[in-house]
Amino acid sequence: MLKLVNYAWRLVGTGLSFAFFFGGGLFLAVTVFPLIALIVRPSRRRVRATQAVIHHTFRFYVGMLQLLGIIKLDVLGAEALRNGGGRLVIANHPTLLDVVILMSLIPHAQCIVKAELWRNRYLGGVVRWAGYIRNDLAPEALLEACKVAMAEGKDLIIFPEGTRSRPGEALQFRRGFANIALLSEAQIQLVTIDCRPIMLSKGDPWWKIPPRRSHFRIIVGERLDAAESLGYQYRSLAARQLVRRLQLYFTEQLELG
Repeated sequence: MLKLVNYAWRLVGTGLSFAFFFGGGLFLAVTVFPLIALIVRPSRRRVRATQAVIHHTFRFYVGMLQLLGIIKLDVLGAEALRNGGGRLVIANHPTLLDVVILMSLIPHAQCIVKAELWRNRYLGGVVRWAGYIRNDLAPEALLEACKVAMAEGKDLIIFPEGTRSRPGEALQFRRGFANIALLSEAQIQLVTIDCRPIMLSKGDPWWKIPPRRSHFRIIVGERLDAAESLGYQYRSLAARQLVRRLQLYFTEQLELG
């Protein structure tokens, strides 16, 4: 009986949290963010103010999910994420909440977002005011935007899978993140996201919740120097080697649990 009550509570709580997320996001998009854009004129300050609001909003949201008993969250090495300073944050991507959790932990986070969001009626202004990078830029422009963001001390979050992974399937990393890392000679911070039982994975509707509360473990791991991978004669070889190395790293981390 208690299990049934707990499941029903988490189902209702999940629905309420989704409603809060989209309703709250819409409220911010039509009130707070336009006000920041109106009051804060210098572009850099406007971007930092908008990103700060997003960071603190996500911190509140993740705290609410924990308070409602929908998730449990443990972060190992959180201090390393708070004290960034212009890195590539590379993480696996098992659930819909990954970017929300990471952005709640990283004070100055930068993201590469789908171009469709820039044309979205409600969110287009937000991603522009926040200075996020659109993914349909020409390769040279995309690389330059990433380099500028990291030079300004922002941590650029990238999920090398490109989309959420499917439970039980092997990780498949794309090469784009490796090219950005090598061409910018960036510092790479590895972050493993482990969620058990899995929730909000690829293809799952919001109401498909697990039988018990999901436990998220965020493990802040190694910090690499991309320049170390430049010993190969061709960048394409270095990129493939970096992809293989990180794919193996994350696979082993997840198997260790």
